[in-house]
Formats: sequence, C-alpha cells, structure tokens
Amino acid sequence: MTDRPILNTLNRVLILAVLAATAAGFFLVPLDGMLPVHWDINGQPDNFAPAPIALLIPAIMAIVVVGLLFVLRPAGLRKDFEAGRYVIDVSVSFILALAVVLTLATIAIGMGVAVDIPRLIAFTMGAMLLVIGNYLPKTQPNWIAGFRLPWTLRDPANWRVTHRWGGRLMMLGGAVAILAAILNPPSAVLFLVIIAAALLPALAGVAISYAMARR
Repeated sequence: MTDRPILNTLNRVLILAVLAATAAGFFLVPLDGMLPVHWDINGQPDNFAPAPIALLIPAIMAIVVVGLLFVLRPAGLRKDFEAGRYVIDVSVSFILALAVVLTLATIAIGMGVAVDIPRLIAFTMGAMLLVIGNYLPKTQPNWIAGFRLPWTLRDPANWRVTHRWGGRLMMLGGAVAILAAILNPPSAVLFLVIIAAALLPALAGVAISYAMARR
C-alpha cells in the first residue's frame, strides 16, 4: 500500500503562500524599523523586533510544524499518524493559515495600516475550533491527535464517545469565539473568551472520558 503524502495539497499550497508572503514582506516593508511581535492582554503591542525578524517569525513557525510531521511518521508512528490523520491535516492547515494571516498582518502594520490583532486571532481561533471539532470524531485511537488518555487509548468505545462530545463542545467554543470577535468586546475580555473557548471543551472531554472509565 502506498503511503499518502505527509502534506496534503492544501497544506502544500499554504506553505508556499507563507513563503511567498514572507518574501513579499521584504520588498514592501522598510527593513530598518521595528515591528510588534507580541501584544498584551489589552491588545497593545509590548514587544518589538527588527522588521526582518518580525517578518520571519510566522514562516519559522510554519517550517517547524511541517518539520515535525516529517519526523513523526517515519519515527515508528505511521499507524498513529494515519489514525489521527483528519485532525492532524486540519490542524496543520490552520497553523499554516495562521502563519499567512500573521505575515500579512505584519506587512500591513509595517506599511502603516492599523490591524486589530486580538480580533484577528479570535476569528482564526474560532474557525480552527469549529473545523477541528467537526473532524475530531473521525479519528481513531492514536498517540498523536485527540484526547490521548490511558482510558481512551485502551477502550475504543470510550474514545468514540469522548471525541464525539468533545468535538461538539469544541465547535460550540469556536462559535462563541467567532461571535465574541464580531461583537468586539474589550481586548482583555476577548482574550479570556478565547482561552475559555479552547480550554473548557478540552477539560470537558477529559471529564467525560474519565466518567466513562469509572463506570
């Protein structure tokens, strides 16, 4: 049986988009200035880096993630990789898409355009939770993607129920994050909503799986 490519077509396109956007940034942004690379809870930039470094950070993030994929499957984890393929593929897609978004946002900031980074991140995170939550029930027990707990890994029924309900709650969290981004509350509130939207479904999934294991 022939292995599927480690990167699907969409992810190959996205990695090329990251590299192309980064290259464009070096022509569009003055390279002798400083650009923000971190924002505080109030949405204000609190850490800066030289423009070339700021432009390269999203691309480095994307390359590291892609590099991990090329390490995981050959490292004796091929079976787990395939069992979690749906979530792995979509997670990588969103990380690469986030790298593209951050690169374009950095370019815009470098060109003097105001960018609401917290709101942008909230939209992206919400979309990611929605899509990953939709694909989560399609995974099979594996050591790479999903609720990888002792009781889910040894009990396929526990895995199925945990990932079905965990996926639904994750989609709900994604919808809440997107709604919050649309309503645009103060950045501190938006930050807390994003954290809750990602963390609470994960905690609920652990609780559901543990409760099933105890029965």
